[in-house]
Amino acid sequence: MNDTAAADQEPRTDERKDRSDVGRNKEYSLQVKSDYITSGRPESLGPLPPSDGDEDPKRISGKERLSGKQRKNKGRNKKRPRDARQDSSEKICLSVIRGTECPYGEKDCRYSHDLAAYMKLRPPDIKELDDGLCPVFQSQGYCVYGAMCRFGNSHITKAGQNLRRNTSELSDGKPVNPLPDAVLNILPKDVQTQLRKHKYPFTCKRHFETSKDADNTGEQPESKEEPKSASSSYTPVELKTRKIIDFSNKIYVAPLTTVGNLPFRRVMKKFGADITCGEMAVATNLLEGKNSEWALLKRHPEEDVFGIQVAGAHPDQYTRVAEGAGAALMMKERKLKGALEGISRTVTCPITVKMRTGWDMEKPFAHKLVPKIQSWGIDGLAAVMIHGRSRLQRYQHLSNWDYISQVASSQSTEIPRIPIIGNGDIFSYTDYDDKIARDGVSSTAMIGRGALIKPWLPTELKERRHWDISASERLDILKDFVRFGLEHWGADQQGVNNTRRFLLEWLSFLYRYVPVGLLEVIPQQMNHRPPPHMIGRSDLETLFMSPNSHDWVKISEMLLGPVAEDFKFLPKHKASGYA
Repeated sequence: MNDTAAADQEPRTDERKDRSDVGRNKEYSLQVKSDYITSGRPESLGPLPPSDGDEDPKRISGKERLSGKQRKNKGRNKKRPRDARQDSSEKICLSVIRGTECPYGEKDCRYSHDLAAYMKLRPPDIKELDDGLCPVFQSQGYCVYGAMCRFGNSHITKAGQNLRRNTSELSDGKPVNPLPDAVLNILPKDVQTQLRKHKYPFTCKRHFETSKDADNTGEQPESKEEPKSASSSYTPVELKTRKIIDFSNKIYVAPLTTVGNLPFRRVMKKFGADITCGEMAVATNLLEGKNSEWALLKRHPEEDVFGIQVAGAHPDQYTRVAEGAGAALMMKERKLKGALEGISRTVTCPITVKMRTGWDMEKPFAHKLVPKIQSWGIDGLAAVMIHGRSRLQRYQHLSNWDYISQVASSQSTEIPRIPIIGNGDIFSYTDYDDKIARDGVSSTAMIGRGALIKPWLPTELKERRHWDISASERLDILKDFVRFGLEHWGADQQGVNNTRRFLLEWLSFLYRYVPVGLLEVIPQQMNHRPPPHMIGRSDLETLFMSPNSHDWVKISEMLLGPVAEDFKFLPKHKASGYA
C-alpha cells in the first residue's frame, strides 16, 4: 500500500450506506459521528484469514465472560507465538565483517567465515523504509552488522565489504559523528561477571545475613563477598549536594511494561515529554547481572531527565542495586523504610516512591502510609507518585483522583510535605486540568496508557489543544519508532524481528485512538468504548482503527517488508480496559 495515496484516499461510498437505526451511539459510550460507523468490517481492509475470526471480541460484546482460569490470567496472553531464531551457522562472524582476527579461529567459530558464499544467498534488502537506507548507518556513520544488515546495500560493496562514513561528510548540513554514544547506562562486563559470581564488593549486608549465629557461636557469619578493596569498573559515588528535581508542570512518562522501551521513549521526547522512566526492573535479576534486566535501565542521550523503577522485596536489595515487589511492599512498612534509608545513603540523585491506592480497591491505605513516609524524613525523597487504582483493580474502573487528593491532604502541616503526583486516565489537556485542580495534587502530568494510545499527548498538553492529527502524520510517528528500533535492537534479521514485535505490541494500544474529526463529543475518554466497526476519512485512517492483529501486521509490512507465511502475532497485554 502506498502510504501517501492511502492517506488521501476517501473511504468507499458503499461503506457509508445502511447507517440508519444502527444504534451504535446508544450502545457504546464513545460518541462517533454516524457517517463513520459501519455495520461490518470495512471493505477497504479486505477479508480476514479464516483462522482470524472477526474483530476484537472485547470491543463487540462488551464485558468479557471469563472462566476461573481466564480470570487468573486476565490482562495477559499466555503462550504467545515467537519468531524462530536464525541458526548461528547462517550468520557471518562479526570479526569477518570488521576485518579483524576471530578469537576462536575459523574452525572453532560457530559463525560462518565464508563471506562470498553468504553474499550469494543474502536476502534482498528491505526497501519499505526510507528507500532502503540503513537507519544505523544514517545516524552513526557505521553499521556493525555489515552484510547481515537488512538495509546493507546502503553501506556494503558487492563483495560484502562494510563501509564507514568519513567524519568530514555532512548530513542535513551538519558534520557526522561516525560513532556517537547511542545508549547510556551500560553495565561493564567485569561488573556483570562479579554480580553473576556473587563477588561484587557490596558494603550492604543481605537481609538473611544477621548476627544471630555470631551471637550464638562467637564467630562472624560467613560472607560470600570479596573484601571491599576488590577492583571494579564501578566506583562509589562521591558525596555531594543532592540535586532535587522540581516536577511541577512537567510531563512525566510513567514506566510502562514491554511498550515503554527506549525507542518509544525517544518518540515521546520528540513530542515534548520532559521526564522519561525505564520499564520496571526486578532487583534480584539486576543483582544477578542478567542482561535482559539491565537492558531496561539503558537510556538514550536524548533522555536528559531519566528515572528507573526498581521492584524488590527487601531493603538490602534496593540498597545493593543503588550501589552498583512493587505494590506488595506497601504492606511492609519496616522494609519500605529500610529500603528508602538505604537508597538515600547510597545515591546522590533524587528518589521517588511509586505506589497504588492499596492492595484491594475496597480497603485503600495509601492515606495512612504516606504520612508515615513523611515522618521518616528521608533525605532526597523528591515525590510520591500514586496510581489511583488498587493492585487488584486493573483498568475497568477510573483512577480515583479524589482519593489521591485525600492522600495528599493526609500529610502533617508541621513538617515539610512531600509532593504528591497523581497518575491515571490523563488523555487530554481537559483531563489534566480537571485532575490537578484537586487540593494537594502536584501539577505534574504523569501519563501512561494515554501516551501509548496518543504519543502526541505531551504536545496537546503543552499547547492546550485537541489535535486532529492526520493518518499520514501518525504513519510518520511509526516510521520514527522503526528507525529508533533498528538503531537500538539492530538492523540485522533479529533486530528487524524485535522491532516488528515491539511495533505490533504498540499497535495493540494505538488502534484505540479515534480521530477528533470523527467524534460527536470531544475529547475522547480513555474508558469510553467505541463502536465495533468504524471507517476513517481515508483508507489509512481506517486501517489504524482496526482492532484486529491481522491488520496491525499489514501496517508493520508497510515499514519492515512482508512477514513469513507462518507469521503470527498475539499481543502480550489485553488492552481492553473499557467501562
